[in-house]
Amino acid sequence: MTEATQDIDTLAKGGRTNIAGFVLRLAARIPFLFIAGRIYGPDLVGRFAIAVVVVELAALLATLGLKRGLAQALSSADRPHANVVWDAMAVAFVASLIASAVLCTFPQIMYPNSAITGLDRFLPLIIVAIAWSDVSLAALAYRLNVKAAVTARAVVEPWTISIAAWAFSYFTIRDGLVLSYVASMTAALIASLVPFLRSYGVPRGWKPQLRPLYTLARANVPLAGADILEWGSRNVDRFLPLIIVAIAWSDVSLAALAYRL
Repeated sequence: MTEATQDIDTLAKGGRTNIAGFVLRLAARIPFLFIAGRIYGPDLVGRFAIAVVVVELAALLATLGLKRGLAQALSSADRPHANVVWDAMAVAFVASLIASAVLCTFPQIMYPNSAITGLDRFLPLIIVAIAWSDVSLAALAYRLNVKAAVTARAVVEPWTISIAAWAFSYFTIRDGLVLSYVASMTAALIASLVPFLRSYGVPRGWKPQLRPLYTLARANVPLAGADILEWGSRNVDRFLPLIIVAIAWSDVSLAALAYRL
């Protein structure tokens, strides 16, 4: 079998895996939408939807275009790939800390139409987990490991948030959705890091070289901007009245899954 044929077979396998992941994620997301709407009510779901939109946008910005640019950095690197990827993780970590600090200091950005209560202010602390998961999955995709992304995003994350939302409802309705989201993103991070560490390992003699990656991130700003525009088009309703947002968020979540297919 030639190398070109092997590449085509790998791409075809990745496509089949992505389709299977779509079906799994759709099946897992529907129970969460039902649980959230029935148990927590439209008001809590609405404000939760707004907060998640802001947090995920901040996490997207925290990757600084590295989701798309990491493959270029790896293909042109003259250093061990593990070192390059951990450079990217370091950049994402610093950017995530900045984004988290801003949102924790100004939580009204996440909750523009309601009072800040309970654990609301601390939701942005999960941004680093989202960014690290994205970067590690991008690194795995460079090595043609699509299964890891399907496992983390289509199995672990949606099923965790569904189960956690139901479980936390017995302890706290006010913070149940926030806790379930944090639990799902933490679980997704673990599911991303385990295969990442198996593939790349821990860097040896690593000295962060952040400047080249920062330069690469700046070069990928147009691509990152395209990601943000596409993402924003599916979340434009975040400032509508809360009840409308609660209903629309359920529809948009399902529409986003169809878009990924």
